[in-house]
Amino acid sequence: HVALWLGGENWQIWAVENFALVMSRFGPEPPPYMAGAQYWSLITHAFLHGGWDHLLFNCLWLLIFGTPVARVLGPRRFLIICLAAAVSGGLASLALHWGERVIMVGASGAVSGLLAAAIPLMYGRRTPQGFRPLMPGELLGDRRAIMFMAVFLLITLLSGASGWSGQSFMDEGGIAWEAHLGGFVGGLTAFYVIVLRQVRQS
Repeated sequence: HVALWLGGENWQIWAVENFALVMSRFGPEPPPYMAGAQYWSLITHAFLHGGWDHLLFNCLWLLIFGTPVARVLGPRRFLIICLAAAVSGGLASLALHWGERVIMVGASGAVSGLLAAAIPLMYGRRTPQGFRPLMPGELLGDRRAIMFMAVFLLITLLSGASGWSGQSFMDEGGIAWEAHLGGFVGGLTAFYVIVLRQVRQS
C-alpha cells in the first residue's frame, strides 16, 4: 500500500486493473486486463486497500483475531485459513455482482475468516489433556459463541446497509458485506477441516 501510495496514480490504476477483483471481467463485455487476472485476483484483491483508514482498520482486526489463530495453529495453517477466507469472500461478492462494474479490494474477507476461526478458540474447553477448541456441535450449542456470531452478522448487515466512502485512489467505495460473510464461512470451514484432520490423526 505504501509503494502504491508513493508510486502515484499510474501505478495505482495499474494495480487495480490487474490485482483487484473486478466483477465485470466475468460479464459479456469485460474490460481489458492481464491474462489470468480474473483468477489470481480472487487472492490478490486482499493485498489492496481503498485508503489508509481501510488498511489500518483491517490491520487492527487482523492483530486481534489473527493472533490467537496463528499461535494455536502455526503460520502455515494460519495462512491456509487466510487464503480460504479471501477466496470465499471474493466468490461471495462475485456471485452477487457477477458481470457488474464493481471493483473489490481489501483483506476484509480474510480477516472475517480469522475472526470466525478465533471463536472456537476463544470459547474452547479445558480438559485433563489440555485446551481444545469447540467442536462444530459445541459451537452451535454455546450461547457465548452464538451471541458473538450474531453480533458479527448484525454489524456486517448494518455496515452493508449504511455504506462507506473511501478516501484514497479508489474514488468511491462501499463495504463489501457479502465478502465478510463469505470470508467468515470460508474461514470457519477451513478451521474445522484443519482441526478435525488433526483429531483424526491423533
